[in-house]
This record gives sequence, C-alpha cells and structure tokens, in this order.
Amino acid sequence: MGCKVHPKFYSSGFRQHQKAIAPHRHLNFSSFLVPTTLCQTAIMSSQKQIDPKKQQELQYQYTNFKNTLQQLAQKIGDIEQEAEEHKLVIETLDPLDADRKCFRMVNGVLVERTVKDVLPTLKTNSDGLKQVLEDMLKQYKSKQNELDTWKKKNNIQVVQP
Repeated sequence: MGCKVHPKFYSSGFRQHQKAIAPHRHLNFSSFLVPTTLCQTAIMSSQKQIDPKKQQELQYQYTNFKNTLQQLAQKIGDIEQEAEEHKLVIETLDPLDADRKCFRMVNGVLVERTVKDVLPTLKTNSDGLKQVLEDMLKQYKSKQNELDTWKKKNNIQVVQP
C-alpha cells in the first residue's frame, strides 16, 4: 500500500499531525486506538523527489510500527482489566471468614473451595499480572521510542490529507 505525497507537502510549511501516546498506569488502554488510517507518511525533502519504492517501504515500516503499538496497547488493556477483576475479588474475599465456601472457575468448571484456599492463589495471580503489566508498559515505551527514532532518522512526518 503506497502513499502518494502531493508536491505541496515537500515544502516546509505543511501541517503536521502527530498523536503522542504516553502510556501511564492510570490510563485504560482498552480505549486506546493508535491512528493507522487517514494519515499519510511524508518524507521531508525540498531538494529532490522520493523514489516510489523507498516511499512504499517507509509506509510499510510505519504501518508495522503503528500496528505493533496498537496490539501492545490492546494487550495492556486486557491485562489491566484482568488485574482490576482480581483486585475486586481479593477485596471482596479478604474480610470474609477463612472457612467460608466460595467457587472458583477452573477451565470452565466451577470448583468449590474455601476462602483460605483461593485467596493466596488470587494474590499470587494478581502480583503476576502486575509484573506482566509493567513489562508490557516497558515494551510499549521501548517500541514508541524506536518509532520516534526511526521517524527522525528517516525524516518522517505524519500529515493529514
């Protein structure tokens, strides 16, 4: 999928459109969408025309970066949601009597347990989810920095048509 760049975009006075995505713990990534449509990648060069194959290759690389970021944001949102569910269950079970019956779904089957059996497992799972979330956020930030570096290296600007 090539991107034709109108000659007027080679001038230094074109409109720049860049959406910065800064992942933070307090954001809900399930509603995060990385814009991959309705924008073009333009190479800033007032001296010469860009080779169409090079332009197509850059557009492909840019699209791959954006798709990867969107997939990471989706995974982060899913993990955040699951961690929040674990937190709610832990908060609900914590004040209850340790011998009280509760049910846990294991592979689609409800299994009867006691609070004292379930709570440690839930806390371990919750801690694991938090660790995975931290790792995913680091990976997202790293990929975003890689994209920014790539854009500077190739003199790429994202513009609205």
